[in-house]
Amino acid sequence: MEKAQGKVRWGFIGAGYIAKLALYPALLNSKDGEIYAVGAKDRERGLALSPSGLVYTDYDELLADPKVEAIYISLPNSLHIEWSIKAMRAGKHVLCEKPAAMNVAQLKEAIAVANETGLIFMEASWNRWHPRTLRLKEIVDSGVIGEVKTIRSAFTYDGLDPANIRAIYELGGGGLYDLGPYSVAAPIWLMDFAPVSNIKTDVKWHPGGCDETVTTSFEIGGAHAEALTSMNTPNTLYFDVVGTKGRVSMTGNDAFNSHNKPSTLEVEVDGKVTVENFAACDPYQLMADAMSRRIRGGEGWLMPHSQSIAFAEVFERAFEVMGRP
Repeated sequence: MEKAQGKVRWGFIGAGYIAKLALYPALLNSKDGEIYAVGAKDRERGLALSPSGLVYTDYDELLADPKVEAIYISLPNSLHIEWSIKAMRAGKHVLCEKPAAMNVAQLKEAIAVANETGLIFMEASWNRWHPRTLRLKEIVDSGVIGEVKTIRSAFTYDGLDPANIRAIYELGGGGLYDLGPYSVAAPIWLMDFAPVSNIKTDVKWHPGGCDETVTTSFEIGGAHAEALTSMNTPNTLYFDVVGTKGRVSMTGNDAFNSHNKPSTLEVEVDGKVTVENFAACDPYQLMADAMSRRIRGGEGWLMPHSQSIAFAEVFERAFEVMGRP
């Protein structure tokens, strides 16, 4: 079979806010991938994200299009795995919005299909591609701040419409599912996926039944981690790491949502504070481009399945501790 050339042809399943914010501009500016078609129940919303004007109001028809090579899924959380598996069964690579699954069992089911088909299936944890994120990990790994003892992280927002899918329990809503892949996952990847123990939660429930505000704490690799997620707290974003010799922090109240804006990192060692500056970038594009290059047989870091499983396991344990059904 002739090897495909040129830009990877992407199809979108879902044409809501996240798709418009994330992969739409990323692929418009990409040299490695392009938006070929959009699957949307609302044709007008689909047209707004389809440069070619090709819109399928039936997702199955999109998957049946032989020209579509990769699928980006931005549906409600509860539908992620169903359509990820359908897409891979149709021969498409999949980039799925986080959380990729509602539980570990679902996630492993999709991973099994990816392994069986040889296709890429990846959770869209775009923040992991941000140069500032990579630099913070590099600083911690260098040992300059010593042994990590305390990790504090937060991602919150307020003003959420009660009718928003993020607040609907049946659709996989809740602060931990929505924001945990950032602030709760951060200590886990920072500490190289060391075993997590002593998980505790302090939760405020949303009237619809999902978790509205949660403080999740745990021990990992000799450090104590405390992560805040909330759908009803004024925007608060931070990632602070304290070691035996110093500290490093993502400053600017944008620890997990720095997108097309300059950002900063503050390092303090022996009382001396250094600020590192990072140019504006689109980490969604860095992620999508890496995946497009890999589809074409090139180079690019992809977040391993094992990491998605590690995150899902902690979320599942946190839900059990807080008593979410």
